[in-house]
Amino acid sequence: MADFWDREELVGKLVKNSREEIHIKKVEKNGKKYVDIRVFWYDSNADDFKPSQKGVTVAYENFSEFKELIDTIE
Repeated sequence: MADFWDREELVGKLVKNSREEIHIKKVEKNGKKYVDIRVFWYDSNADDFKPSQKGVTVAYENFSEFKELIDTIE
């Protein structure tokens, strides 16, 4: 998705399974900041992970509320 975002910074990765990872990134588009949490799939032809359509992008102004909701999960 590097071609889509104006700026992106990888925060971390989680292994989902042998063919997929979850990437968490701080991203920016047209001056607006977001957190993007997305499933990436392994492309064996390119020997690299590629972004899928599976994910969520949360605007920075809503991210505190998003974190509070996640923290309620036990």
